Amino acid sequence: MPYPDLPEFDLDEFEPVDASHERHYHRLLIQDFKVLGEHHTPTDTYFIVHDEGATWGVPGTAQLRAIHVSRDLDAGTYEVDSSPLPLYPMAESYLIARGCPAEALAASGDVHTPADDITRALEARVRGDGDHFALLAGYTDDLRDTPQTVVMLRSLDPKAVPEFRILLEEFDQDTYTHTLREGGFATYEAATAWWGAWADGEAPALPSPALAASPGPALAASPGPAPAGPVSPALATARRPQGR
Repeated sequence: MPYPDLPEFDLDEFEPVDASHERHYHRLLIQDFKVLGEHHTPTDTYFIVHDEGATWGVPGTAQLRAIHVSRDLDAGTYEVDSSPLPLYPMAESYLIARGCPAEALAASGDVHTPADDITRALEARVRGDGDHFALLAGYTDDLRDTPQTVVMLRSLDPKAVPEFRILLEEFDQDTYTHTLREGGFATYEAATAWWGAWADGEAPALPSPALAASPGPALAASPGPAPAGPVSPALATARRPQGR
């Protein structure tokens, strides 16, 4: 019998398809996870969980994890994949890309809620466009007076402007709500300069993606960020993209 709020994988009658999936599954079993959103079918299980041990680990580590378990009912086998992600709608995007219905992972009452329409609209874009951006870095700082998570993304479309985006989520501990804002940067250097100022507690307002865009197709306002594939570890300083 699982403890309340822990993920129930329903794999008692299944065998791993290979040793790597068995190891991945057993690593998940020993983590201190609390379920925030879930969806189940006979063949697939999807979870978004809070890693309650992450705050005591490497500073900045993503505290959410998206988990997908798929079952082959005929063969009696399972496969499991998961990824740490810094924002809830990014975890939704990861699972939507793996077959989860888009509206199936509504957050539980344990997840702080959007504070305004800007946040709700941006989160909807994050959920819907997970294959448009790659995650370069993410950092969750829960030691500030106002806990914040910052994420740097790079467009996968070479023609998109601006090429780099930063998302900033701020949590209000009094109202248990959060805001999410987006900034656009034409160059990696400009994005990392803002990131450095943020790390020092001196970040200016995020520049509008439209203002950062150079003349050309109006892709700057295209729906926003979330990686659908594996993500980078949380970093105190954003990594330089390959080829730059």
